[in-house]
Amino acid sequence: MEVHPFPLLGLSGGIAAGKSFVARWLAARGWALVDADELARAAVAPGSDGLAAVVAAFGAGVLASDGSLDRAALGRVIFGDDARRRELEGLLHPRIEALRAARLAALPEGTKGAVLDAALWVERSKAHHFDAFWVVDAPEAIRVARLAARDGLSDAAARARLRAQVHAAERALHADLVVLNDGRDLEGILTQGEAGVLAHWKARRARAWRSLMDAPFSPDQLRLVLETLLSKGGSYAEAFVERRRANALGMDDGRMEDLVVSETLGVGLRVMEGETTRFADLISPSLEELLEAARTLAAPGTGKAVAVTGLKPVAVPTPSPVIQDPSSVSLSDKVALVKRAEGLARQATEALRPGALRQVSVGYGDSTQSVWVASVEGDGEAAAGRISEDRRVQGVLRLSITTGTKDENGDRLQTGYQALGETRGFELFAEDRVEATVKEAARLAVLALDAQPAPAGTFPVVLSSSAGGTMIHEACGHGLEADLALAGMSAFAGKLGQKVAADGVTIVDDGTLPHKRGSAAVDDEGNASTRVVLIENGILKQYLQSRKTARKMGVEPTGNGRRESYKHLPIPRMRNTFLAPGSEAPEAILADLDRGLFVKHMGGGQVDTVTGNFVFEVKEGYWVEKGELKYPVKNATLSGAGPAVLQQLTRIGHDLEHFDIGTCGKDGQGVPVSDALPTILCPALVVGGTAEPLPSVI
Repeated sequence: MEVHPFPLLGLSGGIAAGKSFVARWLAARGWALVDADELARAAVAPGSDGLAAVVAAFGAGVLASDGSLDRAALGRVIFGDDARRRELEGLLHPRIEALRAARLAALPEGTKGAVLDAALWVERSKAHHFDAFWVVDAPEAIRVARLAARDGLSDAAARARLRAQVHAAERALHADLVVLNDGRDLEGILTQGEAGVLAHWKARRARAWRSLMDAPFSPDQLRLVLETLLSKGGSYAEAFVERRRANALGMDDGRMEDLVVSETLGVGLRVMEGETTRFADLISPSLEELLEAARTLAAPGTGKAVAVTGLKPVAVPTPSPVIQDPSSVSLSDKVALVKRAEGLARQATEALRPGALRQVSVGYGDSTQSVWVASVEGDGEAAAGRISEDRRVQGVLRLSITTGTKDENGDRLQTGYQALGETRGFELFAEDRVEATVKEAARLAVLALDAQPAPAGTFPVVLSSSAGGTMIHEACGHGLEADLALAGMSAFAGKLGQKVAADGVTIVDDGTLPHKRGSAAVDDEGNASTRVVLIENGILKQYLQSRKTARKMGVEPTGNGRRESYKHLPIPRMRNTFLAPGSEAPEAILADLDRGLFVKHMGGGQVDTVTGNFVFEVKEGYWVEKGELKYPVKNATLSGAGPAVLQQLTRIGHDLEHFDIGTCGKDGQGVPVSDALPTILCPALVVGGTAEPLPSVI
């Protein structure tokens, strides 16, 4: 990162939201304004090398009669052609970045701050690269009216332009401040926001770009290891160094029963030669042990030695800055947290249903994982490598509350489960968040006592945003991982560029979402985390790629090469996967449900990635008639086919408020993930239940 002696404020917002107003307000307060649109025009100004490069790639037909760039003509060339669009971005983005860096470097040291104004920070996976990130938003009706007045667009054309951009609810996930520009007086909001940035930017920058603990091996030592791996040829070599510290506490029915403290240091070595991969893992190795393992892996090689000329450091900020490292928190404080949660659970359950509580289980865990990834692409007799590093801090608190009620068959038991987990430090466990988690677990446990058996049949099902994205993750997400697609074990194999879902269905996997459980600065191959659009408006755009699968498909890695630990090879994995919001009011979707199921919380399930067929448990659901919740149901399951569900989605809410967390298992490896969806209507799912079947609605 280039160090600037003033704060960098990223500013973004949808078209006609009022981003320019906020930019002008900050400029009037003394902030330097660096506008992306202005830089983009400068990058292709007449006589520039940028314009020459664009003409060389796209032909003289993109030039206007005066020799300037004809943007409309260029737009026609790349419209609907993702490959050509990426080619254009590859030409222009480095030039725009160079212009931006030069503009910032030219600012005087006493500059109050710099506003970097761009519409596409989220799309370009850069929203976490600033000392603060603001988003400007406004209600859709106001934005449509502004577009009609400003550009003379019809209502339909204006709404189409809005929906071609990232939804406001997704932008808000990245924002430190959302400025709602709906006609209200913004002076106080902006003044307070500016004061917060000026007061905290140095601490924020230090946490986001913080130096890691000293690496177990120096860059020169790792360079020597890579060179040894390629001493008999190869196309790629890698050393993955991991140091992990973890704590786990468990309390069951008032007794502290589990306490696990661990610290490990290990290294995974990999060399690729053609279609062959050779791998070794070593625990707490010395440099000589690493070199010996590297010589062993290199031995079967048949090519020429590759000299590794050096390792270039690659600095990437974390999307999840940590305030209080769990390793700095005493064991007694962690025990106190567990005991406090356990006591709150008893109080909350007793308040809801006196005498119903049977058991409380509380689990706490934290993990601090530091990784260094040194790698080199073998190409010819010499090659330069790179080294990336990351520090991932995870925390989780799990509550399981069992309630019971007596009937003629004895004690009938029900369980409520809730988890609080993010990529944060111990600050995650603030009193209000712990209390909310406990109360939700207690509510679910008590609610289940009054639930009635679910009816069986095929019905419309409304999945609430609070249900989490289990269905998207399991029934669709795994099929979008490139290794499964390459092996023909995915319902989406061979369908790139084809329509695989209904209009309006967009599925995203994003490793840059602040503090989400699947987020990281880089993946486990050292590639920067990115926002990956898998399905866009129903069209399959790309798969989640590791380095190996990307090589096979002739594309770039997407930052999804993940591994459980140094003992494992990286494979394509999801991070934070979600169905993008639509335009409908969630309450309207429910109100129009004549008869069916409303699901507020999903449980676990199973899926066949080849067919996409799934079966999921409903943790909290309600039978609905005429748009009204009639009664909670129990023992309900949902089954269907993921691809078919995507093709049938016609109503998608504008909410995106809850990410479920979990540990995703694949090929014997578990990695932290999260998933979400807005409120949606599934026109026909098979509901499994123990009540008498009802006539199905198909």
